[in-house]
Amino acid sequence: MMEAAKAIKTTELEEELEAPKLKFSEKIALVIGGAPNTFHSQMTQMYLLFFYTDYMKLNPAHIAALFLIIRIFDAIIAPFFGAFIDKVKTPWGKYTPWFVILGVPFGITGWLTFTNPNLSPTGNLVYAIITYTLYSVISAVITLPGGAVVPTVTKRVDERVSLGQFQYLFIMVGALVVAVGAVPIYKALGGGNDAKGFSLMMAIAGVLTVVVAIFQASKIKERYIAEAKTDDKAPSFKQMIAATFTNKTAVIIYLGLFGSTLSAGVRSAVQIHFFKYFFHNEGLMAMMGIIGLVPALIGVALSHLIIKRIGLKATILTSVVVGLISGPILLFIPSNNTGLIIFIVISVITTLIGSMSGPASGALMPAAIDYTEWKTGLNINAFMSSISGFTQTFATALSGAIAAGALSVIGYLPGVEQSSSTLFGLKIVLFVLPAIFGTLGISIIWFDLTEEKQVQIGKELADRRKHSQTNITI
Repeated sequence: MMEAAKAIKTTELEEELEAPKLKFSEKIALVIGGAPNTFHSQMTQMYLLFFYTDYMKLNPAHIAALFLIIRIFDAIIAPFFGAFIDKVKTPWGKYTPWFVILGVPFGITGWLTFTNPNLSPTGNLVYAIITYTLYSVISAVITLPGGAVVPTVTKRVDERVSLGQFQYLFIMVGALVVAVGAVPIYKALGGGNDAKGFSLMMAIAGVLTVVVAIFQASKIKERYIAEAKTDDKAPSFKQMIAATFTNKTAVIIYLGLFGSTLSAGVRSAVQIHFFKYFFHNEGLMAMMGIIGLVPALIGVALSHLIIKRIGLKATILTSVVVGLISGPILLFIPSNNTGLIIFIVISVITTLIGSMSGPASGALMPAAIDYTEWKTGLNINAFMSSISGFTQTFATALSGAIAAGALSVIGYLPGVEQSSSTLFGLKIVLFVLPAIFGTLGISIIWFDLTEEKQVQIGKELADRRKHSQTNITI
């Protein structure tokens, strides 16, 4: 009865907001970017190390240094770029034009990064440094417009959860294309020349990335950006930092994001190596993508009911705990059919639980952004989103460097049979390290911004906006 009363109260509060339901086309525009963005990030995490070692013949130690240095540089850039976006407003909107401004070079540099120029060893290394730097810098800020624009489009908690469901589906599509389709696609396009296949696949992906960016910019409508008074000054970078990191809810989100990104990055970077040399089947990358599709779809479909039943926090915490338990179990699987079956079963369970928590996680940052505006009066959507970008970028830098460095430490040699100690090392990198990094997600226990409080904050922000606009008119 108490849960039903809470649900009724939340609905009544939301109905009081100046927040109509979104059109389906706008919902799609808000979340469709998750597909190409995830495709690019998954290609980088799962195949770039493999592409560099096996096709461009780069030294893993050089790659580790490249990944670490450039991604740390990206992480530093992201907050400054977010602050810049918050201070600039174009005639076409505050955040929506950036979908195109960033989307076009993102598609082009992705293609260049996965193109082998067939130069000398030194020439290949220089080419990799230039192309990866450009690609990586853009990838570090490409998600900022999408994260910043949601609070300007809707204040409804139910719509944000719905957006989280749709976004998770598109993220899953992007990940699925990589997991299931990357190997057969680049092999088919290459016609025996896998390096050429990678280049052609990324060229096609680049075109689609640009098309999606144009669609987003044309469909999204920014509704909730209050007009600044003429005597108002834009907040300084120091004020943005203070407002963000005195927000406990935001800090908790960043910690969880750092842990999950670091965990997923290490796992993704060495997964193809594990399949190729442990189970002797590179095609398992595609098979696991297909096997994981059904539980992922079921999890997303059930997520709204689960979130409504136990709340955002409990849904996410359950996923974190399952991830912590499942990793170490896989350390002892044998390299036969029994081991493969155990691997598949545990992967299905973790995918099911993890996909239930995806929409819940997606609804947290807009709530934290609203809380900052409610508490401090500062509208710093892009900056707070950029800290998410900083967190993910820095975690990705560490994960790529850790994975590449680990291959050197465990004695990995491309294209040859691996020793038993190297194979065991691969299992440690794939299963144990991600579990350790994932413990940061437990910080969600201290997240106290309840759904009811989120709705109330949205109502108060709407009242402030009306009052501010009335004063400006007068």
